[in-house]
Amino acid sequence: MDKSKNLYAVIMAGGVGERFWPQSRQHIPKQFLKILGSRTLIQKTVERIAPLIPMERVWVVSNQKHESLIRSQLPKLKKNQILLEPFGKNTAPCIGLAVAFLNKIDPEGIMVVLPADHLIRDEKEFLKMLKAAADIADQEESLVTLGIKPEEPETGYGYIHFGKPIKKGANTPFFHVQKFVEKPTLQKAKAYLKDGHYLWNSGMFVWRVKTILKAFQEHLPQVYEPLEEFKKAIGTRGEKKAILKMYEAVPKVSIDYGVMEKAASILVGSGDFGWDDLGAWPGLERHLKKDNQGNVARGAFVSVDADNSIVLSQDGIVALLGVKNLVVVKTKDAVLVMGKDRAQDVKAVLEKMKGCAEYKKYL
Repeated sequence: MDKSKNLYAVIMAGGVGERFWPQSRQHIPKQFLKILGSRTLIQKTVERIAPLIPMERVWVVSNQKHESLIRSQLPKLKKNQILLEPFGKNTAPCIGLAVAFLNKIDPEGIMVVLPADHLIRDEKEFLKMLKAAADIADQEESLVTLGIKPEEPETGYGYIHFGKPIKKGANTPFFHVQKFVEKPTLQKAKAYLKDGHYLWNSGMFVWRVKTILKAFQEHLPQVYEPLEEFKKAIGTRGEKKAILKMYEAVPKVSIDYGVMEKAASILVGSGDFGWDDLGAWPGLERHLKKDNQGNVARGAFVSVDADNSIVLSQDGIVALLGVKNLVVVKTKDAVLVMGKDRAQDVKAVLEKMKGCAEYKKYL
């Protein structure tokens, strides 16, 4: 089968990127920023899959208030390829919305579902894995996910416990999934690494349109039933109103919890292609060159007796004196200073700001 004719990409671009505040804001979240390099994260995501999935078979799902950002950053994307959510309800409704549209176009098609904000260093190896996953999804009535070989006992990722390998796709290893596990403690993460049968959960999926639709019907009827009702309005004047009605009806639920943790036939590919979900500011240390004191920086920066810190300045200069293990991010109207070990807790700062009317403009 010619995959160029029935392979589609769905890019999930509805996240708010709170852990990348103050650069990531409600009006321009992380996926629309040039975190590293001259291209935004969503532009990089679409460009890296182009050899396998051209632009005309790419769909982007995002919040309706970011439509102009998508149009400006992906100008070759047609209007009907941008699917707009009235508000976020996590990944299951997001994926369900795309499934409804693709089912109308090609029920036999194969979906590649990708977050918009990941970094991948070895794009050639990534495309090889993606094509192998598409072949497996086409041959088997299974849901396929991509796991990442863990490099360290990371506590910021979920894990996938895999079992026996499957015979098909011998050039690229695929395994039966035994279970999905939540973000572990450091002790558990070390045990997973030592065990050798755990992969990082990348949040990337490949499946046939009709297979995931059936999985919604079986495991997540609270999403499937409103989707079935919504499908009747696709292509009509009432489509936008029907999306709102559907989103008001469905629960806020992730695809992992709602479907993947419950489905019987789940396969995982073991990937090693330099993946990074760049979940928080300390992730930049893996991509920027360190100075002699272990600091990484973008923008104007000087240090005296400052070690192992991360500095990003979009406006003006940042100076560090006699400190270590900090993250300092400076924009035109905000400054964040925190210990690197608190990078996962930026949301707590934003929650406090939300409680103050005077500060909401900085969110």
